Amino acid sequence: MTDDETLRDVLSTIAGRAHDPGPVAARIAARARAHRQRRALLVTSAAVVTGVGVAVTAWPRPPASVPEPEPPAGRPSGTAPPPGGARTPLSYRPGWLPAGFAEVSRSGTAPGSGPVSQTRSWRRGAGPDDMIIVSLLPRSSFDPAGFGSATLGGRPAWVTPGPGKVWVEVDGDLIVSVSVTRSDPDGQVARQVAASIEPDPDAVVAVSLSFGRLPERFSGPVVAELSGTAGRWRESLRVGAPLAVVEAELVREVSTSKGTPTTLRGRPGWLYLGEPGSGCPDLPDTVSRCPDFSAFARVDLDDGRLLRVKIRRGYDVTRDELTRMIDEIALGPEPDTSWLPHG
Repeated sequence: MTDDETLRDVLSTIAGRAHDPGPVAARIAARARAHRQRRALLVTSAAVVTGVGVAVTAWPRPPASVPEPEPPAGRPSGTAPPPGGARTPLSYRPGWLPAGFAEVSRSGTAPGSGPVSQTRSWRRGAGPDDMIIVSLLPRSSFDPAGFGSATLGGRPAWVTPGPGKVWVEVDGDLIVSVSVTRSDPDGQVARQVAASIEPDPDAVVAVSLSFGRLPERFSGPVVAELSGTAGRWRESLRVGAPLAVVEAELVREVSTSKGTPTTLRGRPGWLYLGEPGSGCPDLPDTVSRCPDFSAFARVDLDDGRLLRVKIRRGYDVTRDELTRMIDEIALGPEPDTSWLPHG
């Protein structure tokens, strides 16, 4: 398994253990005043996205100054073009980190698509044992029971008695969690990082991927994620949280093709629909990951990248639906990866 795949598994595990964000929707802004001004609109948007009978996912439109990418070949006529790639402002950062840590992953819920959920991760060295994960969630999703109370950086905070896990309130509606892996046995690093949390008006997470129209049963918050290195990164766009119902990913990866050969986006591709004897999708560590997915499509692009769409187990999809999903994904310009480590 590569370092990127190891990092991905670590972050997936952390996300799986996180508190459910709850029904509160808010668009993150750098200032609390702007956040409050938008609050009424975003609560309404969340109710539409998460309510019964939702027809399609509510996709945020790109700024007028950003041109939409050209639609891929094969999009059915009369289908509305999707917006540009997802872009989410990230509101907070640590003002202090121990020496040697580099940011390796960012993820965030697209504004207006669902409750606040943002995660930024820093790693020191090549392994997963020395990481710092900073997440932003609605204050209402955190239950302080069982945590010790404290004041860090002048803010109310809650800490665990052992290895580093700290929660600190950043305004009346949002809370930041700080997790430090095995390098922080007494929790002191997590406390120092939490005390240094400050607004970050410039950071974003952006991906080039955007979905076309999805079947009405595939709805939920839209989460973008970028991770890896500046020279070899992974982009992900998923619908549904905390577990993805549909996920598209764009990677530079060599893997064994499995499934049924077909034509996707005008190129040779593969489909997997759980057919007997076809094996698991060509994902890293298929023994542990295959049971999570019921369907899968992949196509190798001309530039050495691989485009995949995965459907979570329990959500059935037809061959035509899966083909249309991957055919209608629009690919915009490559995202800014200058904040990732070189490599």
